[in-house]
Amino acid sequence: MELKLIDLVRKMEQNNPDLEYFEQGTFTMKPVYMKKSNVIKMEISLPKPLPFQVWDVFCMRLTKLTRCSVDLHITAEKAEAELLEVSSYIERFVSRHMQLKIFHESLPTINEQKYLVYQILDEQERDRAIQNKHLLQEFLERCGFQLEIHVEEMKKSAPIPTVTVKSEAAAKPVKVYEEKKSYNFKPKGKKGLDQYVPFSIHDITEECHGIRIHGKIFETETRTLRNGRDIQMLWIGDDDDAIIMKRFERGAVTKEVLAEIKNGDCVVAYGKAEYDAYTRELVFMPDVIEKVAEVKRVDEAEEKRVELHVHTKLSEMDGVCNIEEYIDQANAWGMDAIAITDHLVVQAFPKAQHKVEAINKGRETPFKMIYGLEMNMVDPALQIVRNIQDIELEKGTYCVFDLETTGLSSRFDHIIEFGGQIVKDRACIKSLQLFIKPPVALSAFTTELTGITEEHMKNAKSFADSIDEILDFIGDSILVAHNATFDYNFLNDELARIGRPPIMNPVIDTLDLARSMQADRKGYRLGQIARSYGIRYDEDVAHRADYDAEVLAQTYMNMLNDLKHIKNLQELQDMQTAESFRKVRVKHVTILAKNMAGLKELFELVTLSHTSYLAYSSKSTNNIVAEPRILRSEIEKRRINGNLLIGSSCLNGEVFDMAQTRNEQTLEEVMQFYDYIELQPLENYRHLVERDSISSMERLKEILTSIVNAADKLDKLLVASGDCHYVQPGEKMIRDIYISSQAIGGVRHPLYIYNQEKRRKFKAPDQHFRTTKEMLKEFAWLGEQRAYDMVIKNTKQIADMIGEVKPVKDRLYPPDIEGSDQKLTDICYENAHKKYGPVLPEIVEKRLEKELASIIGHGFYVVYYISHLLVKKSLNDGYLVGSRGSVGSSFVATMSEITEVNPLAPHYVCPKCHYVKFYTDGSVADGFDLPDIICPNCGETIRGDGHDIPFETFLGFEGDKVPDIDLNFSGDYQPNAHAYTKEVFGDDHVYRAGTIGTVATQTAFGYVKGYEEEMGIEGSMRNAQVLHLAKGCEGVKRTTGQHPGGIIVIPLDLDVHDFTPVQYPANNPYAEWKTTHFEFHDIHDNVLKFDILGHVDPTAMKMLERMSGIDPTTIPMNDPETMSVFSKVDALKIDTSKSCEETGAAGLPEFGTPFVRGILELTRPTTFDELLKISGLSHGTDVWLGNAKDLIDNGTCTLKSVIGCRDDIMVYLLHKGLRPKLAFTIMESVRKGKGLKDEWIPEMKANGVEDWYIDSCLKIKYMFPKAHATAYVMMAIRIAWFKVHRPQVYYCMFFSIRCDAYDIETMIKGEQAIRRRMQEISDMLKNNETKKDVSKKDKDTFNTLELALEMNLRGYYFTNIDIMRSASREFIVDPENANYIIPPFTSIDGLGENVADTVVEARKQGAFLSKEDLQRRTALSGTLVKKMESMGVLEGMQDENQMSLFSF
Repeated sequence: MELKLIDLVRKMEQNNPDLEYFEQGTFTMKPVYMKKSNVIKMEISLPKPLPFQVWDVFCMRLTKLTRCSVDLHITAEKAEAELLEVSSYIERFVSRHMQLKIFHESLPTINEQKYLVYQILDEQERDRAIQNKHLLQEFLERCGFQLEIHVEEMKKSAPIPTVTVKSEAAAKPVKVYEEKKSYNFKPKGKKGLDQYVPFSIHDITEECHGIRIHGKIFETETRTLRNGRDIQMLWIGDDDDAIIMKRFERGAVTKEVLAEIKNGDCVVAYGKAEYDAYTRELVFMPDVIEKVAEVKRVDEAEEKRVELHVHTKLSEMDGVCNIEEYIDQANAWGMDAIAITDHLVVQAFPKAQHKVEAINKGRETPFKMIYGLEMNMVDPALQIVRNIQDIELEKGTYCVFDLETTGLSSRFDHIIEFGGQIVKDRACIKSLQLFIKPPVALSAFTTELTGITEEHMKNAKSFADSIDEILDFIGDSILVAHNATFDYNFLNDELARIGRPPIMNPVIDTLDLARSMQADRKGYRLGQIARSYGIRYDEDVAHRADYDAEVLAQTYMNMLNDLKHIKNLQELQDMQTAESFRKVRVKHVTILAKNMAGLKELFELVTLSHTSYLAYSSKSTNNIVAEPRILRSEIEKRRINGNLLIGSSCLNGEVFDMAQTRNEQTLEEVMQFYDYIELQPLENYRHLVERDSISSMERLKEILTSIVNAADKLDKLLVASGDCHYVQPGEKMIRDIYISSQAIGGVRHPLYIYNQEKRRKFKAPDQHFRTTKEMLKEFAWLGEQRAYDMVIKNTKQIADMIGEVKPVKDRLYPPDIEGSDQKLTDICYENAHKKYGPVLPEIVEKRLEKELASIIGHGFYVVYYISHLLVKKSLNDGYLVGSRGSVGSSFVATMSEITEVNPLAPHYVCPKCHYVKFYTDGSVADGFDLPDIICPNCGETIRGDGHDIPFETFLGFEGDKVPDIDLNFSGDYQPNAHAYTKEVFGDDHVYRAGTIGTVATQTAFGYVKGYEEEMGIEGSMRNAQVLHLAKGCEGVKRTTGQHPGGIIVIPLDLDVHDFTPVQYPANNPYAEWKTTHFEFHDIHDNVLKFDILGHVDPTAMKMLERMSGIDPTTIPMNDPETMSVFSKVDALKIDTSKSCEETGAAGLPEFGTPFVRGILELTRPTTFDELLKISGLSHGTDVWLGNAKDLIDNGTCTLKSVIGCRDDIMVYLLHKGLRPKLAFTIMESVRKGKGLKDEWIPEMKANGVEDWYIDSCLKIKYMFPKAHATAYVMMAIRIAWFKVHRPQVYYCMFFSIRCDAYDIETMIKGEQAIRRRMQEISDMLKNNETKKDVSKKDKDTFNTLELALEMNLRGYYFTNIDIMRSASREFIVDPENANYIIPPFTSIDGLGENVADTVVEARKQGAFLSKEDLQRRTALSGTLVKKMESMGVLEGMQDENQMSLFSF
């Protein structure tokens, strides 16, 4: 049928107003599609050129309709036009060639000869126009204008050309658009919004004007330009694509208007697509942005279904939506329940529970959450031998055989070739090869795979006519096949089909035999096993029965050589191991918990699968990739209690497998195991047809129908489930990206297609969350009633079987140690009396009573007691312990020796006679700032103590907040502290706190780029779409891990499965600890967590004590010289003429960063309280910058009075006279960034709280606890003391354990070399071109060099590394010159600790005779020896051992 132009125009739009312009038009040639460039070339003839607006819309609609670029050429019978009309075309041309804007800026004329004449004054512009006028002329010709362009010099006296406008043009009515209030700004011109052509974002492939797009904003960015105005970028996406929109602050588009559009808004944008030189791609420039309601799918069915098969982001590298999204959608559709069935895990249960509890507050009928998972079930025994008889292996006669078939199903497919060899006494005595004619034609796939064609079948007999010859050949031999499950069962099913009895000979399966004999192999295909014995296997000849049988015979004989210790078939079958379950094929199974008892059983199964039944290769302990599996027997053991429901799962379950590959009897036998049978929409199975696993959609329906019939026969509940992996259809591409991505360890997704051509041709199944009506439509092929039963009736019946299940408990279950409450009380009072005397001061007595009553009353005493034991053990073993967090707010923690921080009001207490004096009026901010005094009673020197920290900041105003005791142990001692908790509670009650590692932004970008490569579409995606997809990929589970120090303790009278399953971190069976399966945040309020952290500071203290002999706990907190380093450098006795440092804080923990040193330089602190303020200011959010700093800068207040830590607020307000409960509430609100409620401010002002203080509270987003700051500052002062008074020891410690990178060669060379290297790094950081080349190592090296320079300026230096004196890994003071420090071997780049240890050990046996001797006696590589040689470390050492007369 001939294509007509008018028909094409009609197809573009119904009632097209531009139809009149095309009625006389024709195609001058048939449109041509150029596939490589995705361009359609189209030539048309019209009576005259089109008005610009008509041409513009026609081009855009052509692009949208054809989904490709259009090269349009118009020939006009009357090619003349008015100048105004041509000018619009010229403007469009210039918008595509901005370098030729002179053609738009200069107004041309059309002379009598119909020339388009430009008169241009500027010579350069005129030359450019002459050189490029042919481009404009060609463009106008393609648009239908026959105009020759002339460029002339403009005479200065020439009159300004005028243009006459036709009166009828002016009289033509124009539709005027009136702005609606919801529009952000008015479109240019008078064109109404209905004239904008609707475009999908994907159709925008070139510059176009007057279009509108619809989508959702998923990212926004606003930048302020140099002129002070804002530019806003909005990333807008739909289901298929995304693009950046740009708009500027100007005119009516104010900053407020720009701010109206936010992330998540659905909008319709009207405007144009233009090439953006900055982003170097097309961007959308909106004239109008209109917010619109999001178009959502609706479930219109009166009766709703229940979805019983859902995968979330916690289905590792597979599901792409959170469970909350599924629940929200189900709730919005009016459904009453949904099941979660993640692959292998139940980690989304807590979030599901919290979400359902939230939505049920607004529902009359409670929404029911069904908790389950999809597991990898296995029957663990290898089926090496079937039909066992008492036959000795060496005396047996074997029929080694292979079959070729038309497909994988013994039910639907047929044998087309038999190949066999009879082997006796290790020799082949006869062979048989037969082609067998199937009752159906061979498919192209079968021919391609096997090489067997219809020509081979020409003279072949049917199976019925061939079987006697095959059976005679087999005789009573032992059958041998590779994957006998297929070949042996296929042969017997073919026999059953013709009414013949099955073959009952013994059968040896070399596949399972190989799995037993070669347990650490990854693959067990025939070719792989053959090659392991040195047998050639030609892949080009493979998949022919006779060839495979021949190779298998040779392979089996080689196997027999390794089986001389096995006497008979029974012993062969007994070659099972505890790890056999790792090698068998898994079957997906869905398990749902019916009640709380079922939930616990489910947890037990998850634990078993993640611990006892991890399938992995034990060949290496590095980079373990393990798959959780579960034995069928473990499920059966629990299901008898009636608390679990077992479903048949998806196409990877055994029910579908048997329906596809075996006969009805086998299908029914398998189906007996299940409580309900699942079927998914046809779309879920379509890829099996596309990949030739199933011959056709009709065959697929036969398979599914057989499942339906078997379920009916066995009275099994048949349900329709979606096997959903995402909520909305538009999220499919995100899952496609994960299908194309490699998981950790290089594991590929089950749906990944290795063949590149097929991968790019076929699509993954559509597995979104379907509405009831969508699901009914999917199963309509089974009949209306059947579809209703499966989709609605039966799924609701399953839901009705489920009782109330709550994975997360509603209260805390602390562990208990008998008598620990009294022991804690005794310890506290004993230590209180030691410190404060036999009669406790009232303030001490009351604080202890108050805290102990709260701690014991709420069951928290065990936490304190265990923490006390842990700290005591560490101290006894010689390691200090630092506290962190707000535990120092508790006086019980102080008295039980958990923390050094004393939270009482500032006070003196005499260590000898117990004289005390407290300052409770706020006149003293911190006890460490009190000067030492002489005791008025006994003359003993007394130091101040007490930091005035309220207990409420730790356990809440009611004392009922779960305590979070964080302890900083030395990193060297941390494993010992962890192990001690097992001693106290037992292995089955102590676990590491589990974490979940998800895909981060940069990794997500990598996955998207990888998807482009896999699909062959590199560079075709806009950057906006890459970002759109990457954001969708974020948050998907990638692995699991463990908290660095969190230890979860389960009460002794309960089981861990009352709270959570357990697993190994990252499924690594070699891990020392098991972790909670749930992320620890999810059960934080149910079980106690001890934070037993490893930290460098206690290790530093240990090293300083070891090297100096000084106990760090005896160091005073008010030493003037030590305190001075936080405000000046005098105490360091540094050469200030060579240093620009204003403080000595470099290298001090918490105070050594450039940011904090900047605060120190501005504030010049002199007291402990001020250092606390600075610690709080530096760790808080919006506490220093834009807040306290401004208050200090403008003189409103001083460092002493600003808000530094959260506790400052409560203490200050109490001193001002506010009610304690209100003071506490205000502190909690401010520290969490929630500001102040309006009703609090008048009361604060009435009690004399200053306006600046109130304003400061309103700005704060997060505040640091004072107790944490106190512990940090105490540690910093101790280290500062060593820096001032024992500098050599300090620098040895610093360079040994606090540096992340060295440049030891530069450090050894001294001051000038250090300065040069620092200047190099600094210059690179200042240069925008080289800034990006500065690595983290370079920055860390700069920090190290900073301290090395300071050390040099104080008169201390590095020697070279000394082969006989350097330590393995620590810097040490030179015993011969205390001003020098000897670097360790590990300071050499690339020389590790183990190698360094070998040098130290070797030299104990005597000096190294030569470099050859050095390398021979140590683990030093040749490269490292050369490195040491270049550094001068081996100076004077010979290359090789020299023989001497004295050697004889």
